[in-house]
Amino acid sequence: MYRYCTVYVLFLSGLFIVVKSAFPQPSYNYDPSVLRDPEGYKIRYGDRIRVIVRGEPECTSEETISNQGTLNIVYLGDIFLVGLNKQEAVLKITNEYTRNLIFARPKVSLSITKYSERVVFLTGSVNRKGPYVFPAEVEAMNIVEVIARAGGFNGIAKKNKVLVTRTFFDEKGMPTNTQTYEVDVEALSSGSTKSKKNFWVYPGDRIEVPERLL
Repeated sequence: MYRYCTVYVLFLSGLFIVVKSAFPQPSYNYDPSVLRDPEGYKIRYGDRIRVIVRGEPECTSEETISNQGTLNIVYLGDIFLVGLNKQEAVLKITNEYTRNLIFARPKVSLSITKYSERVVFLTGSVNRKGPYVFPAEVEAMNIVEVIARAGGFNGIAKKNKVLVTRTFFDEKGMPTNTQTYEVDVEALSSGSTKSKKNFWVYPGDRIEVPERLL
């Protein structure tokens, strides 16, 4: 018997069922309660990036993406990288080196050494108020999962009228408007047919859980 995690594969009534034991830090690859970008992690403001050009040690650099979304690249200056995945960023830097006749066939590699924190804020009738930090690879999470991972409701929570406030931004990162949604988390948790399957929470959202009348 394995000491840590055992994966049992069962065939029952023609169905393929995989049951995995729980970990404190679960994988999000196949978790239906999270959304991931199918194109991979996209570089964000505040990420710390390391760039290496093979055979050109003077081109090795490690810096933080600026508030303008740029990274200072040796011999190239500021290059806008926010919104690109790692492969796209490498291609852009490579093309800039060749376009500017700096290197003929540069071998560029890029790694993210520190991810910028992305949080949602919980207030009201929850067991642990304050920020909940999203895993780096996750774009959004089901509100039921966010509240559960942040300690869950307390005993006087009004679970069927949870308020989620979201601010929207334009392409330049400037706020445009704010909207508040009322979410029946109790129905979502129970799988009620009256509720939507998921309500996705995004970084920057504020979740307020009011008290119910006793």
